[in-house]
Amino acid sequence: MQNPTERMRALGIDPLSGKQLFAVTEPGSRLDAMADGHAIKAAAALVTVTGAILENGDDASELVPDLYSALSEMVEVAVRHFEPTPLDDRVFGAAARALSEALRGAR
Repeated sequence: MQNPTERMRALGIDPLSGKQLFAVTEPGSRLDAMADGHAIKAAAALVTVTGAILENGDDASELVPDLYSALSEMVEVAVRHFEPTPLDDRVFGAAARALSEALRGAR
């Protein structure tokens, strides 16, 4: 049996207590979508802070664990929402032919 705490995800900050909220989410659920949104906001904020630190020439090594954690979660979010484009002639054929003709015409 899977440990439910392995699926604990942050949902944001409780405005009344100021404490971080966590939930066990099911893939595709409303809580899962809330956790994805929070992960994106948290990663964006961390990128902004890290960028400002690096721009000032300061040492950002203290942020490496947080950056790793945010990046790991963002990769998981991206994988869940990624839909690969089929690489077949029906999708790219017309564009490839037009590009080929344009390149031949540029000679």
